[in-house]
Parts: sequence; structure tokens; C-alpha cells
Amino acid sequence: MEKYMDLNEVLRDPSLAIITDSIATQSELNRIYVRYKVLPKRQRRVCNYYSNKFFGRSVTEMYFLQKSRLRAESQVFGDLQQLNEKYAVSEPDLYYKVDRFNSGDINLCFILGHSGSGKSVMARTLEGDDIDHIELDDMLLIKDHFTMEELKGYSDMFWSFFAGEGKKYYIGAEERNTIPKEEYEDKVFIDFVHFAMDYAAQHREKKYLIDGIWIYLYFDDPSVFADYTVLIKGTSFLKSKSRAMKREMHRDREELQNRKQMFGREVRNYLLDEDKIDAFRKYYADKPETEFRAEEDEAEKAREEAVKELNSIDSCFVDGDAEGIRAILKKAEADPKLSTWNRLRIINECNSALLELHMQ
Repeated sequence: MEKYMDLNEVLRDPSLAIITDSIATQSELNRIYVRYKVLPKRQRRVCNYYSNKFFGRSVTEMYFLQKSRLRAESQVFGDLQQLNEKYAVSEPDLYYKVDRFNSGDINLCFILGHSGSGKSVMARTLEGDDIDHIELDDMLLIKDHFTMEELKGYSDMFWSFFAGEGKKYYIGAEERNTIPKEEYEDKVFIDFVHFAMDYAAQHREKKYLIDGIWIYLYFDDPSVFADYTVLIKGTSFLKSKSRAMKREMHRDREELQNRKQMFGREVRNYLLDEDKIDAFRKYYADKPETEFRAEEDEAEKAREEAVKELNSIDSCFVDGDAEGIRAILKKAEADPKLSTWNRLRIINECNSALLELHMQ
């Protein structure tokens, strides 16, 4: 089988269908993808080989990637002159004074990041048998969700706030309609954070973790938190919103549609949120007690490893390397880390490729 070294040669071959990153319209994208789907299996393998060679993704992955790009350009960001790279590209997670929290020297930690960025997963990296984890989202209209007795089981800090200094904030939707925003939303988070700082200082025997977007929305000065542990998720705005919508998809289809509409309607507000997170990141980035860690996504890593093996099968197929395919097959059969789905997927592709080579 003749192998091309130049992308233009691949694009000129009528027996192949490759999706590039320069596709300009949805109709052009659909036309190429349909042509790819009707090709014989062996030709689709060759297409995927070249797609991975020149773009690092299979034809199907390129289809969905370019489809999302075209949709974003035409719908959500059509009225923006240019989408700043920082809204699309994730950064490493930031850990400030995390060792002092794990050792017990500091007993109060704040986690910042977009909704859907993975703050809850980040919280699991902290050490301690008795960490009081408070999500600020639960503060609004708390009376509709927790009785005062239930708050005791949720968090001793939470209960103490609503039973004492924050008693006036223990309300539900009915009371909320009679209170101006500046007397409720604009104050409850600020008052609670200051209360939490004092409370944690008086209860050194326990660790407290406060998680929520409200921290950076209502505090413009990052130095307010400099005496405490601060964790900032580096997951980008776009990836976070995608995760949040996928999470809702498994819960409520109507809620997912609401989130999609809100995403398009309030995109500018989200970008302002990114600027506020960026201000916190810049403040803590150069601190001697700050470290950065790449985000670990075990499911994504497993998917990438499986895709790498599938791409290797196509590469061996193009080279006519049956022994290489058999080696991938044996590795998949013996790898205990592979999920059942990924193992079957790789084994089936190996067997299919070997049969196609035999039939040539």
C-alpha cells in the first residue's frame, strides 16, 4: 500500500475522506463525513491513519470537534470579535499552602473554580479523617432544603452560623421575595466567609473546606485569603461549562436545555467570571508556598490509552504488519487496567483488521 507523506496528496485521493481543521461550513463537514461513513471498513482504517498522522485525531473525532467549533462560531460567539484563548485552554491546578492544611497547621481551605471544573474531585486530594466540606451553593434559600436539625448533621460550622450571626439568612423562597438582593445575596456569602474564618480559628481540632464560585464573585481582593489554604481549579471556562451540562444531562433533560440557553445568553458574564478567577491565580501564582499540578482525569486517561491502541491498529494495518496487530491483541487480553468495554473494543478491532489483511 502506497503511503502518502503530504496532506495534499491524501486530500486528492478519491478513495479517502479526511476532515481538516479548515472546514468552513457545516454542509461541507457533513458531506465529507457521510462520504467517510459509506467507505469500506479497510478504507476507513486508512482514513483514520492519515487523520491521526496529520491532526492527532480520528475522522470521527475531527467531525465532532469541527462541528462544535462551527456551532460555537455561529451561535454563541458570533457577536464577539475574538474568543480569548484563556477561556478555552485549561491551566494547571493551583495549590497554595496545601501541605500546611494536610499537616494540620492550617485548618481552613477555600476552593475556587467554575461550576463543573472539578472542585469536588480536587477536594478529595486533601488529607484528613474529619474534614467539614461546605458547598456555598447550599446557602441560598437554605430553609427550603435543610431544617435546623439537619444542618447539625451537615456541618457544625453551617449550623452555628444560621443559629447565630446568620440567623436572618435562614430563609426560603417565600421570604426571599420580600428581601432586596443587596440585603441577601450581596451579603450572605461575605458574612459567612468572615464568620468561617473566626469559627475555624476557635475550633482548631477540626478541618474545614469551603467550596463555591461565590468566593471570587464577592471578594475582589485575593489577599483576604492569604492566611489560609487556597486551591484553584485550572479547568477552562468552556470545558467546565461542557462538564456541567453533561452532568445535568444524566439528571434532567429539561435542565440541560435550560443550561444551554443560559450559556448562550450569559456568555459575557461567564467571561467576566474568568477574569476574576484569573486575578486570584495571578496573586497566588508567585507565592513561595504555591505549587501547580496538572489535572488528573482517570477516565480521560483510560480513553486516551484505548484510542492510542486503536490508532496503532490502523497504523499496523496500513503497513501490512499482522504481527504488530497480534501483539496489540495479546497486550489487550492481558492488561488488567483496561475496562471490559475498552478491552473488547481493542480485541474486536484487532480481529477485524487481521481478517481484512488476510482478505487483501
